[in-house]
Amino acid sequence: MFNLTLRDHLQLTFTDILKRHNAHAAKAQSRARWSRRLRGSEAVLVGGATIASVGAAFGHGQVLAAVAATMAGAALIVLLVNLTFDFDASARAHAASGAHLWELRERYRSLLSDLHDGALSVVEARLRRDRLIDELRAVYDAAPAEGVAPQPPAYRSA
Repeated sequence: MFNLTLRDHLQLTFTDILKRHNAHAAKAQSRARWSRRLRGSEAVLVGGATIASVGAAFGHGQVLAAVAATMAGAALIVLLVNLTFDFDASARAHAASGAHLWELRERYRSLLSDLHDGALSVVEARLRRDRLIDELRAVYDAAPAEGVAPQPPAYRSA
């Protein structure tokens, strides 16, 4: 077997929560950036298609009509990509998961400091840890995938 103290277990879980919080925050930022870029691209393409269509409507040639059709088609593709992947909703979900993980991270930090200061008995610290593990599992179950399947701690004291 191996020797793993309560403090070691809390520190390992705290570190895991910290990593997952950072991963969700980064994913939320990335997805929000993609959402903004896609919406901006769509607006530019629709604007360009509108201008080219107006030019074609006032008799300025088939080239403008072809440009308008191409830009409208590209705008449609960008819109479909945006609707398919729904980066905005994904960004909100990752941000919410990150916020929940931040709260749990702070509660683990408090538990570690209370244990270090001797403000808690080992029995009380284990009870708090077990409640936090249950809350952590609920957060992981509700969280969107971050690229790595979460493995919440399963250790429980007897």
